[in-house]
Amino acid sequence: MAKDDNSELRDLLWSPEKRVVVGLMVWLLLLALGSAFVSSPFQTEPSAAANINYAHTMYLHGLLISLVGFLSLVAMDVFRAGHNSRTLHQLILWGTLGAALFSGLGGIFDHVLADVVPLWMQIISFFFLDEILISLSIALFFRAADTRKIWTWTAAFAALSAFFAAVMGHIAGWILEFGDWPRYFVGGYATMAGMKWQDWLANLIGSHSHDMVTAVIALTVATTVAAFGLERQGGRLTKFGLWLVAFGTIAAAFVYVVGGFSPAQPPALFAHGANGLAGDDAITGIFVMGGGLLALVGLGLEALPDAIHRWGAAFVTAMLFFTVVGFGYYIEFHTNLYGAGDPAAPRAAADAVFTWFHQDFAFFLLPAIMTIMLALKWLANDAKLRRQANWALLGGTFVSFVGGMLYIFVSQASGGISFIVTSAGFAVILVGTLLAIWSIAGRGAPTGALSRAVKKSA
Repeated sequence: MAKDDNSELRDLLWSPEKRVVVGLMVWLLLLALGSAFVSSPFQTEPSAAANINYAHTMYLHGLLISLVGFLSLVAMDVFRAGHNSRTLHQLILWGTLGAALFSGLGGIFDHVLADVVPLWMQIISFFFLDEILISLSIALFFRAADTRKIWTWTAAFAALSAFFAAVMGHIAGWILEFGDWPRYFVGGYATMAGMKWQDWLANLIGSHSHDMVTAVIALTVATTVAAFGLERQGGRLTKFGLWLVAFGTIAAAFVYVVGGFSPAQPPALFAHGANGLAGDDAITGIFVMGGGLLALVGLGLEALPDAIHRWGAAFVTAMLFFTVVGFGYYIEFHTNLYGAGDPAAPRAAADAVFTWFHQDFAFFLLPAIMTIMLALKWLANDAKLRRQANWALLGGTFVSFVGGMLYIFVSQASGGISFIVTSAGFAVILVGTLLAIWSIAGRGAPTGALSRAVKKSA
């Protein structure tokens, strides 16, 4: 190999993408650790019907926006999206850096609406996020048109849905900051749509958060399948699951956009008194999460390498499905017991814990773990260290899941066995994340998908 080729190979092994991924993982880890000091999850998180804690919400934006940028960067490489356009890659690469930095720092100090500088830092991060999602959507739709693979179409729809969610979040943020101003826009539109501007704000916030979470889960599932499926047709179960995810993503985006801009809200299904299943929960739970579980189980059943990642992704998705769909549906069908925010309900304390657990564990932590596993597959150098990181992540996930279920359904005692088990699971996840960072940061010859590029350059 010529001297110039050696230089090119060194650049590839420690590419800007790897540097940014390692930096993002460290940043996300620091923000996650800091969240324990922002809000003790088992003691201070409110029930579903309580008023939103502004400071906690803005801090979580720093976590979620950094995660979306991280996932988008990995997805661009996995799908080889925009491979003919260096501009799209650079927009996502540097946009992710800007979004993570401004959203994270702003979230740390943005405690009330009067905190102008931190607020504007987060506003800047929101525009970076728009740029990331637009670039990713363009790249994925062009790639989908070329490959005609269901996982690529699913990812493209998910990226576009996330952009719709971001736009709803922008408008909600404006109303939250300025209220009914300008009246011809805020109050005028709300009146024309048949609602008060306060109701419009509440509808936008709900639709924004639900749609963003749904899109992130769909994008994570599709990218995981694509990491194994660029050179094959895919099994029937995997394809069927992804068709369900694609349908659920499109249907959920439609429901949430309509619900965000009108008084029309998803109806309760199988309603019986206070009990009933929200229509949007049925769509996201059955199609996006259920379809994702089928797709990843199908991926696990196929004769492909890296079984721990394939089955691990299915396992994490199963935890997501059982947390949100299994136990979430159970609680919705027993609202008379859990109260949906009513502090006088017999199991109100358990409902408050579940509100935290399904939001922070299922909707934040589990997609983050799947994204870390993707980064491990795509960029890690040491196969042994990669397996150790995956096992630690999966073991910690299971222990945390068991502890959360104990806390919700057995005992809500502060500092009791439920708290100890869940915290132990989080500690193991921390170890797995540190191993993943160490593995990805290594400069040895890659053993994952990046090895193909190394061999080609050689």
